[in-house]
Amino acid sequence: MQTQQIPVVSSEEFRRMAESNPRLLHDNPWIVEDYIQAWPGYEAWQRLDYLESRFGQLSAFAKAPNFITNRKSSLVSVETEFSRYLDYIRHPERAREIYDGRWMEGDYEQFLAQNLPLYCGTLRIVHKADDPVFAEVNPLVPAPLVPWNHALPYYYSLFNHFWLLVSLPGALTPLHIDNNGTIALIAQLKGRKRATLYSPDDLRHVYNPDVGYMDPVQPDEADFPTWREAVKWSGDLEVGQVLFVGTRWAHHVQTLDTSISVSFDFIDQSNLPDYAVSAGWAEVFGKRIKSSPEAVRQKLCGGVPLAEFDRLSSVELGRRSMAEVLRAAVKAHDDSEVARIRRLYLAHLEPCLERTDCAADGPISGVTQVSGSAPLRLR
Repeated sequence: MQTQQIPVVSSEEFRRMAESNPRLLHDNPWIVEDYIQAWPGYEAWQRLDYLESRFGQLSAFAKAPNFITNRKSSLVSVETEFSRYLDYIRHPERAREIYDGRWMEGDYEQFLAQNLPLYCGTLRIVHKADDPVFAEVNPLVPAPLVPWNHALPYYYSLFNHFWLLVSLPGALTPLHIDNNGTIALIAQLKGRKRATLYSPDDLRHVYNPDVGYMDPVQPDEADFPTWREAVKWSGDLEVGQVLFVGTRWAHHVQTLDTSISVSFDFIDQSNLPDYAVSAGWAEVFGKRIKSSPEAVRQKLCGGVPLAEFDRLSSVELGRRSMAEVLRAAVKAHDDSEVARIRRLYLAHLEPCLERTDCAADGPISGVTQVSGSAPLRLR
């Protein structure tokens, strides 16, 4: 197998390259350094006591591993509060006591057999584009990148796109690709993580639709007979560095030291077409509408006859309803930047409205999320 080191560049080097190549993030992964140190919350977010004071009351799940993407793998999980999870981070030897009576999948004995620490990868601290949390981690991306998340209706309510990740050595997020064509980043505030990635062109070597994704650490020859033909991109993420992962790049991340990270998914001009035709957000949006009261349905999608709600699949209903939302929004803000982005979104979405063969997310739903309820993201 050919191995490539993930290149590490300064934010200034990255700016120069990205200005000449808007598809830079999709060509290969990058590690960018020397810009998150300017975050207003950079030092505070390195302290567990501060994070507990801000987010300790939030509910979450902790799992070992973070989720599973191979049908031959197993998972254990607990329901917890973030403050209780931080108690576990401080005192992992007290796991039996801390999580007594809280096991959801498996139990303490099965947890020991996993030989993996619990990982809280579902903590949701952002619910809207103007959440105050963003002021503490600004800028999330270096110039010249400009996220368009704020212009996409329901972007933050349909999926989580911002995570605070605290983990012990050995914590694992298995190989997967992300929903909805997003670009992902992980910013390292404390400790180190090791990342392994494969390009969209090499997915056929590391993904088996009958089994799921390969374990890059211990490839199974029987399930992935061509795995040596894939190019393996690898790198260790150090404090102050940010890893960027382009659309449909498969990634596997393992914690090397006790770690604090921030992860963020975004859409910009380079991947808006991928997001627009994604089946992920459309299915979630469609299911939400199908389960809503009649008045809410009419408000969200007046252009879709109520008689169509039962006939249409969730994906079709989600796409048609989003098109109505976008058309109404564009009329209300004809000259704004938001309207311009939404027009582009609508232009990419409209060809999918009457087609059943429109591009889907590929090997993401189904096998990719074999267990667990959280959308899959870089961890």
